[in-house]
Amino acid sequence: MSYIKVKNKKSTSDKVPPDGSGNWLEFWEKQKHAKASQCEVFGCRGKPEVGGHVIKAGDGGKEYILPICKACNNKPDGEVFEAWENDLVSVK
Repeated sequence: MSYIKVKNKKSTSDKVPPDGSGNWLEFWEKQKHAKASQCEVFGCRGKPEVGGHVIKAGDGGKEYILPICKACNNKPDGEVFEAWENDLVSVK
């Protein structure tokens, strides 16, 4: 497994999961066939409260969902953090 640097994608609160899931965390769980058990930001021990929209740092294009706590979902604009790359679920 390898980790990757990501950052929050802003202005995503109006987006709706493409598969009819009730929220983005549920979307992630359906795609991974797993229950989110912790915030997936390295060093955070919080509970996964949302499916946060992230982009790869330096890439800026493709959008992914990552289970994160509300504090990590509200990191300052542009702040880079690390997560396992295989925890990212692409927004189709």
